[in-house]
Amino acid sequence: MTGNRWQQRARAEGDARITQIAVAGDYVTHAPGSGPLPPASLGLPAAPVALVGRDGAVGELTHLLGRGERGAPVTVVAGLPGVGKSALAVTTAHRAVAQGWFGDRVFFLRLHGYAPNGAVSGPQAVREMLRYLGIRDTDVPPSPDGQVTLYRARLAALAGAGQRVLIVADDAASVSQVQGLVPPDGTHRLLVTSRHRLVAPGFTARVVVLDELAAEPAAELLAGALLQTWPQDPRPAREPEALGRIAELCGRLPLALTVAGALLAGDPGLAAGELARELARARTRLETLHVGGLGDGSGGDGFGGDGFGDGEVPVGVRAAFDLSYARLPADQARIFRLLTVVPGPDCSTLCLCAVVHEGDPEELESTVAGLRRPLAALARASLLTEHPVGSGRWRMHDLIRLYALERGAEHADEDGREAAVDRFLETVVFAVEAAQQALGVAPVTAELASGLTVEPVRKWFEDERAMLVNAVGFAADSGRTRMALRLCDRLGSVLQVYRYEQDMLVVARTGLELARRSGNRGAVAMALCNLSSALLNGHYLEEAAGHLAEALALAEETGDRKAQGVVQRLLGDAYRYMDRYEDARAALEGALVIFRELGLRNEEGMTLAGLGHSLGVLGRPDESLAVLREAVDVLRETGDRHREATFSAALASALWRAGHREESLAVRKRARAVLIELGNGIAAADSLLGLGDSLFAAELPEEALTHYEEALAQYEEAGEPKYRGIALGRLGLCHHAAGRLEEALAVFREACALLAGTRDRTNEALALMGLGATLTDLGREAEAADFLGRAQEMYDSVRDTDTGTGLADDPPSR
Repeated sequence: MTGNRWQQRARAEGDARITQIAVAGDYVTHAPGSGPLPPASLGLPAAPVALVGRDGAVGELTHLLGRGERGAPVTVVAGLPGVGKSALAVTTAHRAVAQGWFGDRVFFLRLHGYAPNGAVSGPQAVREMLRYLGIRDTDVPPSPDGQVTLYRARLAALAGAGQRVLIVADDAASVSQVQGLVPPDGTHRLLVTSRHRLVAPGFTARVVVLDELAAEPAAELLAGALLQTWPQDPRPAREPEALGRIAELCGRLPLALTVAGALLAGDPGLAAGELARELARARTRLETLHVGGLGDGSGGDGFGGDGFGDGEVPVGVRAAFDLSYARLPADQARIFRLLTVVPGPDCSTLCLCAVVHEGDPEELESTVAGLRRPLAALARASLLTEHPVGSGRWRMHDLIRLYALERGAEHADEDGREAAVDRFLETVVFAVEAAQQALGVAPVTAELASGLTVEPVRKWFEDERAMLVNAVGFAADSGRTRMALRLCDRLGSVLQVYRYEQDMLVVARTGLELARRSGNRGAVAMALCNLSSALLNGHYLEEAAGHLAEALALAEETGDRKAQGVVQRLLGDAYRYMDRYEDARAALEGALVIFRELGLRNEEGMTLAGLGHSLGVLGRPDESLAVLREAVDVLRETGDRHREATFSAALASALWRAGHREESLAVRKRARAVLIELGNGIAAADSLLGLGDSLFAAELPEEALTHYEEALAQYEEAGEPKYRGIALGRLGLCHHAAGRLEEALAVFREACALLAGTRDRTNEALALMGLGATLTDLGREAEAADFLGRAQEMYDSVRDTDTGTGLADDPPSR
């Protein structure tokens, strides 16, 4: 045997002749009038040593190959290049042989559907099967139709004799290659592998789509490749995390994993971590995933490199993708390349339409409808997937995306790529501005928000959020700084009110980097403020303080009064996080003077809300109530529905404390209704939490418990562990107050676990304090002391954060 271990070789004897046209390995055909039925072992390759992560797919195919109605005469295994279709088909065929279902009547045809030097045609495939079935050359009809008729008659005769046949047709590119091989009834089986999901009139097949491996089997395949070559290789045990990282960078694609394994096996001294770092460079990843001597790169995809090839030639992921790309019509190839203009894990049809559509915006709807056909064709070619099916959202495998980016760079001028990028970013900014208004984050203008309703806009924003965040970096990297900054500003406000804290940080950090790059000190000051606001929301108090100090210095240096006011307002927020309410009051009153001077009403409303809260905590309830009423009125005037509803919660609490309980409940009910309407589940749950706080403060713990439980359910629905932890901490207080100490203990422990690592040290300290108090009441003072000490230490660390601004030099009151 030469080449890889799956190659087959037959010996010619007597007047037999050897040909190598269609079948994997050599096969024997006999001279006219001679020769028995060739054994199937000459055609079916050996199964791979191990097929990891495919138990479900093997079981499904085995079921389909079974007898009777439960099976299917034709099954197509489809998937992207290198996903392991051939390996799956051959493994399943061997399992069927082991079951005795087909005797020695299992035949393997290699159709070379994607080979650049020509595929095996449908008539050629039928002729080969006639020879396999023992038909003498002189008995083969001259016409293709006659050959198909004879083939079907031969299969029918075998079925009548109780003998079943399995044909494995590997690497078909079109229905025409396998149409003539379809068995005449349900006795026999045709198992086809293809990069395409073969669908055509008159061709009925069960399609099994093979996806990339899951994370654990992918790492197992990679480690197994090393240990098979070097049984004592220390790298799988020494660097499991690096091998897992390599598997992810390979997109968990078996072909890529095979190549990566060969690279490591070929260089025993190469650390897995080093290869992982090399693969992490996206621009050169496809070049790295290339090695010589694994196969011919022209066909099936499960064995060795990319197939059952006969030659020792270089193979790589790019070479496998080339074969699929070469078959694309020009319009599909352009769309394939332009898909990479849209950043992010997936892309909607509507979003892609903005990229490829160059005509009148009024024609957009018809373009969206027409675009589905080529996108569906790309999905049938396994270069794209629609997920979920029918959603109009399209996803590329990571390595396919890198390949499409390479082709896109080559054809940039032809595709009008730069103009497409401009159209995409302009559309994205326009859409976010419209979303701001529809979601109550910005004042409404008829031009943008006309006809928009909250529910579909909220869904759109959630679906596109990852893409929108990536679009900021994409705009920056493409040199469109002004567009990137504009998108940062618009997108940041929506992310903030809906509490997407990590996304907000990403956008704000990018905005600061862009502002610094521009050299505009005023822009830098405002970008520092935006980042500080995001950091405060995420409880990064020390980092926020450092940025605020820099922002204040820049604002004073440039005389930017608005920036000075924003810095002071954010300082007020920071001091409130630290329970330094006198310092907060001073900063917020300073900001209020500036905003009134400049006529910035929205900023004025937000500042009044913070000031009103601070005055309430400082024991000045009448002033607090008046200021909070004014804040809500101002925000209503500016059309900022989100913040009006959010800050109404503080007004409701002040009304409750002042004894205006009916008005408080009415205000809270209205605010909650608005927040639900705007799709802000977390803020709506906050309103319930606030009502629970008011009831608990009024010594009504059981009534408070009901609202805390409802808030907890909404936080759980939103999937936010930090807010669940906060709600559980409140539930613990209620159980403790009612004497249900064991229940309180369990709830406080869960709250502490959820809040640990969130950086919300105030609420974590409160949960720790509750846990310690409960343990004390249970007589477990030694345990309690640890939790109480940690709570005090954590609380002190919050209060003692240095803002570094010099605005409040007096130490905070204890």
